[in-house]
Amino acid sequence: MNGDSSAGRATASDSTVGALRRDYADDGFCVIPRLFPPELVAEAVVAAEAVAGGESDTGLLPRIREREAGDGPQRLVKIAEPHNASRALRTLITCPEPWQVIAAVMDALMLQVWAVDLFIKRPVTTSQTNIGWHQDGPYATYWKGDIFTVWVALSEVSAGSSPLRYVRGSHRLGPVGKADLFRTDLDPAGTGLALPEGFVWNEVAAEVPAGGVAMHHRDTLHASGPNLSSQARISLAIRIRTDRCELRSAARQVAHLDDGRLAPVVYDRRAMLDDAASHAEA
Repeated sequence: MNGDSSAGRATASDSTVGALRRDYADDGFCVIPRLFPPELVAEAVVAAEAVAGGESDTGLLPRIREREAGDGPQRLVKIAEPHNASRALRTLITCPEPWQVIAAVMDALMLQVWAVDLFIKRPVTTSQTNIGWHQDGPYATYWKGDIFTVWVALSEVSAGSSPLRYVRGSHRLGPVGKADLFRTDLDPAGTGLALPEGFVWNEVAAEVPAGGVAMHHRDTLHASGPNLSSQARISLAIRIRTDRCELRSAARQVAHLDDGRLAPVVYDRRAMLDDAASHAEA
């Protein structure tokens, strides 16, 4: 990607899959604006606030709801598996067209959702809602192979509304240790991570319009600062595995892997290829 102030501006219609694939391979992340349909995004925003308020239209509840320390109104909402409580969120997550683009970028035959996190950051002028520098991989060591995160912006994410911050090329370092997600100090010198001597810290802010996504590798360092805008910043972090991934060990975090509602397969070309091979042999 060119420039350091924001991530790429390409869309699926005006850029090649090859360019997005190169961004992902070189930088450890890529951005695809306006990938999910606007009407589904609008419905998902309403649904996200409803789930955050304790509502459910499925009769089921999210798996985990976390809360920042302290009293008073919740400024950082983090809810695991919010789609268990919302039909609108399920509909957005399983919309097929975006996953066709993502599968092409990842050169994958299959994509399965194995976890979803809803994040809502309320406007705040302090570091209270910061998410500290971390990699996703150390939190999912039970997976062997290809996992990545698709971060869907349900609201417009500009420079002032807490964009994800990526360290370009950090995925090539491999795992550098398990960090504190809720560390509010985003000074690179204070991460406590095992960064090699001579590593150049090249930080990029990923501005994403509503309906767009930022995709990142399991080992890409990322964080986010305060939401300085006047509106809530709402996003879904969808954790994905490909056909090149398998479980290393059983884990309670993925005990729901066979539940098609919580862990849907959102893209699968394997059966089609098997059929084509069978016809060719015949």
